[in-house]
Amino acid sequence: MKESKRKFKRYDIPLHVKFRPTYGATDYASGITKNVSGDGFGLEARDFRFILYENLELMVHLPESETPVYLFGDILWKQQDGARCRAGIKFRMKDSRMKKEATEKIFSSSKIPLASMYRDDLEYSTPGKTSDFPLSFPKAPDMLYPILQNKIGFTKQYYNDGSRCRVTFRLLKEWAGNSRNAVIVGDFNEWDSSKSPMTQLANGDFVITLELDSKREYRFRYLIDGDRWENDWYADRYTKHDSGPKASVVIL
Repeated sequence: MKESKRKFKRYDIPLHVKFRPTYGATDYASGITKNVSGDGFGLEARDFRFILYENLELMVHLPESETPVYLFGDILWKQQDGARCRAGIKFRMKDSRMKKEATEKIFSSSKIPLASMYRDDLEYSTPGKTSDFPLSFPKAPDMLYPILQNKIGFTKQYYNDGSRCRVTFRLLKEWAGNSRNAVIVGDFNEWDSSKSPMTQLANGDFVITLELDSKREYRFRYLIDGDRWENDWYADRYTKHDSGPKASVVIL
């Protein structure tokens, strides 16, 4: 007989969070949690565009504490409503002990007993202690709606002035196989395989977000496990390069 998995309760706790892509060369944006559980939280921000499946570095500020809690999480869903964007964040950390300690600090700071974090009903939600953080948001970089390709490759997110673009590159599991690590190399990092390691998602895909100058073309390739080159077969176009018969190109 299969045992039912124990689920986390969700508490309505508004906490101030600063966040940014794990490997993205961008400043922190700011948001407020809408509900929190031991497994993740709902996050709301303004003037920011979340990218599905992107891995974020999270800095959670706690009531009556000068020391924030640091976590990492994947974006599992997102909703856009004008300048306001909501996203569901699932904590994703290699060190389970650090994740446990961080979530326990969040609940303890909100005066919620740790034993009450768990419940069989996943849809259960209850009010938590109201924090002193106002529901206001420091302005994040002014971005346009991301241009989502009609394909599974990279996505582009331009600044309004057109000078820069956040590009999220995605190496699919179908290409990566059972590899444990992957890096992206190209014109933007002088083809240095040590500069831009990618993050592996739970489904086996590898992702990375880079901030690049617009009105340029960049050649790039993926290096898998240090010895296998792979192109992005959803690239804008292809060209020759010393690392192989062809290289992928992203046009900004």
